[in-house]
Amino acid sequence: MAEKDQAVSARDQAVSVGTEAVSAGDLIRAYPDLTAQIAAVRAGEVSASELLQDSLALADAVGEKAGVFLQRFDDSASDAARRVDRALADAGAEDALETVPLAPAPLPFAGTSLPLAPTTLPRAGKSLPLAGVPLGIKPMIAAAEAPTTAQSAVFDPSFYEGRDSVVVDRLRAAGAVVEGTTTMAEHAAGRPDPALGFPLPRNPWDLSRWPGGSSCGTAIGISLGIFAGGLGTDTSGSCRIPAAYCGITGMRPTRGSVPTGGVLNASPTLDVVGPMARSARDCRLLLEVMQGRAAGRGGEQDNSSEVAAPSKQHTANPGSEQATRRIGVPKQVVESDRIGSAVNTAFSQALVDLSASGFDIDYVDLPFLDELIAATMIIMIREMYEVHEESLPTRWTDYGRSFRRLAVMGCVISDDIYHRALGAADHLGALLDEVLQNVDALVLPTWPEPAPPYVFKGGTPQEEWNLTAAFCAVPHPSLALPMGFDDAGLPLSLQVVGPYSPDDPDRGNTVILNIGEAFQALTDHHRRFAHIDAEAVVSPVPDPDDSASGDSAPGDSAPGESAPGNSAPGNSAPDEGSPDDRDIARSAVLFDQLPEPLRRLGIPFDEADSTTLLALARLFTTMT
Repeated sequence: MAEKDQAVSARDQAVSVGTEAVSAGDLIRAYPDLTAQIAAVRAGEVSASELLQDSLALADAVGEKAGVFLQRFDDSASDAARRVDRALADAGAEDALETVPLAPAPLPFAGTSLPLAPTTLPRAGKSLPLAGVPLGIKPMIAAAEAPTTAQSAVFDPSFYEGRDSVVVDRLRAAGAVVEGTTTMAEHAAGRPDPALGFPLPRNPWDLSRWPGGSSCGTAIGISLGIFAGGLGTDTSGSCRIPAAYCGITGMRPTRGSVPTGGVLNASPTLDVVGPMARSARDCRLLLEVMQGRAAGRGGEQDNSSEVAAPSKQHTANPGSEQATRRIGVPKQVVESDRIGSAVNTAFSQALVDLSASGFDIDYVDLPFLDELIAATMIIMIREMYEVHEESLPTRWTDYGRSFRRLAVMGCVISDDIYHRALGAADHLGALLDEVLQNVDALVLPTWPEPAPPYVFKGGTPQEEWNLTAAFCAVPHPSLALPMGFDDAGLPLSLQVVGPYSPDDPDRGNTVILNIGEAFQALTDHHRRFAHIDAEAVVSPVPDPDDSASGDSAPGDSAPGESAPGNSAPGNSAPDEGSPDDRDIARSAVLFDQLPEPLRRLGIPFDEADSTTLLALARLFTTMT
């Protein structure tokens, strides 16, 4: 049966009269991915308003438990869906774009109304490549309805105030319905701090586990079927890690191939905006719209990064004469004991599936993998500190503990080390190019293990083998694809890394999407939805500074020792020899051990801050 017929049958089952009561999400989940939803809306099988209302109902049922949305735009999304429906119903209308004002969403972070600039929205049907489909947007990316907060109390309310970023403007012009901003790790690093009161993103396959970051909510919403696509940003893996943990498809495009106007900086050298969806074909469609290569392009222009033209050398058809054929597997990964057994098993099967899809598998040497990771982390932490240098000392406790401890470490990275890391990235990129001269792309696991428990001591895990970060200091694109599940039902993920061509920046994007589409034509891992019991009781996320919770990390308190968090000492002086007195003395000793650049900042580090910073200092010393 054709896919369209399958979708229609599923839709009819979901809404047929006389059957048992329809559950929230049955309609929107009847279509396997974004592409199928678009086809159904354009064919009149379902309306954009019906899709959105079912999406909102599913969000009402399980979205809060899973922490999908930071802020929902119910009113403006409903208006946009109705506008698409009217445009599609007007068969005689000429293709056009209409500039209309958007209704502001309720603002949880500002006391006054947000002024909204007019935005470009669809009027007619033929130029709507994203006709009426709901999307989620990471709040590093400006959307006109709400301030761009990066899920932090520390943000600039004037940043793109009342305006869409370039990519969101293009999505709307293509007919997409922006349903809201999604949860994320604060300013695109670390873990959300439960003490800050923001919605906490949780893994939809196991609510006690971390969903991956920092583009958490977009991945969670796609996995649950609340929406089939959305946007994230990727600095050291922030589209691909949550894609891996949540069982969806996430892409880091070639650096410079997607405009970044209206996107907050995390690490300007490394930051890219990426599509996230159920399938590689959906990521391709979103990417083309973001680049302005699909019909319905918005009016706002962006000069902040080069936008690639369509590739003429590579085809989207994996079966054609010029299609990608040779895939390299790094020996250093498959032979490593740092890859978990479940991931190893799924990866071996993925190679069998790729071979069955017509690809030749070669094993290649990639001995500089750890050096690639180190270059990324040094560049990222240094630049993250520079972005927040002025506000970290003055608003230390307004930031979450995980983010502030990572970001402040950038002051320890000297100019010399930072520039050496930039130079090393160029050199390592050239070595990667040499490897890719003999194969069309590389494949390896996206992450060496399935999703971990939510909390790490101090909020900053330090012993992870971040295989996504290996391909961020270089401009090469990469794609995360579901490749199976472990015995506990947690998703596992395949990473595809493509070539970089300065003369054709979109070539690598095409290569990895070709591989992704071929792999997903043979497998069905990407078609599985996560399900949450709407009546389930969700346990609180443990405090990252509670010594009884989380994973051990270098520099943790000894067993039995407590590590206080943000609580301030009482007003009365502690008795001599009291636990408070000993804590103060221990904090002073830890502070004296910190690198001098940290001590000079004048920040009132507590004991837990100092403990975590000492561990991070040892980690970065090893990297440098």
